[in-house]
Amino acid sequence: MLIEILVIFIGLIFSYFLKDINFLSLQFDFLKTGSIYPDFLLIFLIYFSLRTNEMWGIWLGFFGGLLEDTTILNFHSNNSEYIQLIGIHTLIYPIMGFILGKINRYLDIDNIRTIIFVTFVTSLLTRLMIWFIMGIIEEFYQSYAFIGPSIYTSILAPVWFFLLKWIYHKNEL
Repeated sequence: MLIEILVIFIGLIFSYFLKDINFLSLQFDFLKTGSIYPDFLLIFLIYFSLRTNEMWGIWLGFFGGLLEDTTILNFHSNNSEYIQLIGIHTLIYPIMGFILGKINRYLDIDNIRTIIFVTFVTSLLTRLMIWFIMGIIEEFYQSYAFIGPSIYTSILAPVWFFLLKWIYHKNEL
């Protein structure tokens, strides 16, 4: 049991590392969207929340959100300062993990369309909640991207799900 937990947390840290280095990021200069990158940490959370239960979703969401909050910097456009906001992802990721852990019994988690749809909706809701909470704390940013990263994350989700299933060799923990 302890080795299983250790291996899962190594996967969590690896997913965080892939997101932190902007692995597979896209830049569309003609659209002026900035860099769009997949949220590997959120895909990892979705995978384990759907494969296990709500308690795993809460704990992985908490630690994944804590990892995310340690490096997220919010660019303040008025005076070009970076202001770090701690706790936003630590609040939202466990909520999403809990919800996904609760609805996992009603979903066909091996269907590619289900994976894409759940990942898109979860990514969109997560980004919307982050934008809303950041807006309450700091200010609402009009340049915050919702659709692009959500689509990109959901397109890569089936591949990442397949790799995670191959690595962890289990349907349920």
